[in-house]
Amino acid sequence: MTQVAGWREWLEGWACLPVPPGGSRREAAERLVRDLERRREAGQLVEGEGGVVAVRREAWDCERLGLEAGKLELLLARSEQGGRELLLRAVEKARAQGLVHLTCRLDSRDYTGAAALQGAGFCLRDLLVTLAVTRPPEPWAFPAGVRRATEGDVERLAELSARCFSTPGDSYNRYLNDPHLPRAGVREVYAHWARTSVGGPAADVTFVVEEGGELAGFLTLVLPRDGVAKVPLNAVDARWRGRGLYRELVRAGLAESWRHGAERVEVVTQLQQLAVQRTWWRLGGTAQSSSMTWSRGA
Repeated sequence: MTQVAGWREWLEGWACLPVPPGGSRREAAERLVRDLERRREAGQLVEGEGGVVAVRREAWDCERLGLEAGKLELLLARSEQGGRELLLRAVEKARAQGLVHLTCRLDSRDYTGAAALQGAGFCLRDLLVTLAVTRPPEPWAFPAGVRRATEGDVERLAELSARCFSTPGDSYNRYLNDPHLPRAGVREVYAHWARTSVGGPAADVTFVVEEGGELAGFLTLVLPRDGVAKVPLNAVDARWRGRGLYRELVRAGLAESWRHGAERVEVVTQLQQLAVQRTWWRLGGTAQSSSMTWSRGA
């Protein structure tokens, strides 16, 4: 079955099909098929009896890391062996495009896809969980110790972000865990992400807390689209952890989201970040999904 349209029935029975809250499996399958069709038109697909996967250049990583990096997306592996052969063809396609590094994010329930990736030389780099808080009957007030970041905070914010996400033991992100990626590049990824979260495209608003005149922590927020707000990036400096600062930042993000009409707020964090997860649980959060990130040099 190599035609994209032929995947619809298979997808409806696929255990890992991403179905949004309140959605149907048929609608989710049709949406994924449309995405596959767009990828085919763009020349991104690698298809075969073993499955299908899209290969594309990842401009964000290329610009920040200083190397030609790509992503494998929409991996649908029908079997471990067939998926492995498909992925090896995808690696060849990536090489032909000049890419030297590949990343693939996969639903953590997709053991077939994971085995295919491992068989094709990919290594596991991080484990993620998505948490969500739904709108309470009586949303709480904005916490007093948190403020909005301003242009004057940008460079301090960039340094804090770079430090928090490039220090082993403080973070477990896929960039930091990948030996193919330069540490300086990892710092630049997170510094740039923070810079573009204040008056830039990476976030609508960023909140910060201070201790002793220093920025101690931050949380970025994308205001609700279709009722869902998201927290793309958040951290507290290791020196100031255990003081409840992160809880206040999350409360600020939730209060702002409710003010803008959000019905749900989502955050993605590493599975190992138990303190982060406990904070969200205590504020009403529940686990929505989990994923794993794999990579290899192309």
